[in-house]
Amino acid sequence: MNEAYYEIMVSKKASPLVKVAQIVAAIMSGFFVLIMFMGIIWGIVLAVAFGVASYVISLYSSVEYEYLYVDKELQIDCILAKSKRKRKETLDLNELVVLAPIRSHELDHYRNGNYKKADYSSGEEDNAQKKYMLIVNDKQIIFEPTEELVKTIRMFAPRKVFTY
Repeated sequence: MNEAYYEIMVSKKASPLVKVAQIVAAIMSGFFVLIMFMGIIWGIVLAVAFGVASYVISLYSSVEYEYLYVDKELQIDCILAKSKRKRKETLDLNELVVLAPIRSHELDHYRNGNYKKADYSSGEEDNAQKKYMLIVNDKQIIFEPTEELVKTIRMFAPRKVFTY
C-alpha cells in the first residue's frame, strides 16, 4: 500500500483583454436587444450572437487547473468558470524524462527539442520559482506543483527529478 494522492488547484491569471472583450460583448448584446425592440429584425440575430459570445468569453475568463497525482500517474484538468471540466493530460510518470524548475540548467538540453508544449500554470511571471517543466515522452508541460508532490515524484525517480 505505497500509494500517494495529491490534488492541487491553480487559478490561471485572467487577461485584461478577456475581461474587456466580455464587457464589450455584453454591452453589444444589450444594444442589439434594444434595436430588436425598435422593430429591426436583424437585431435578433446580432443580440443572440453577442449573447453567445459573452457566455463563451465568460467561460474562459475564469480558468483553473487541477493536478491530480495518484500512484505514478498525473492527470491535469482544466476547469472553466468553476462549472465545466475538461481533461487535458493523463501522464504516466513511469515514462518521465525529466522534471525540473523552469529556470534550471538541467532543462537546457530539452528547451529546443521537438516536443508538444503546454502551459498549465497560473501565467504569472512572479511565480517563476514555483513553475516546473515536466517532460514525458514527446510532451513538454509547464505546471506549478507543490513541494510535497515534487518530493513524491522524486522518491520513485530520483535521477530524473531536479529541484535546483
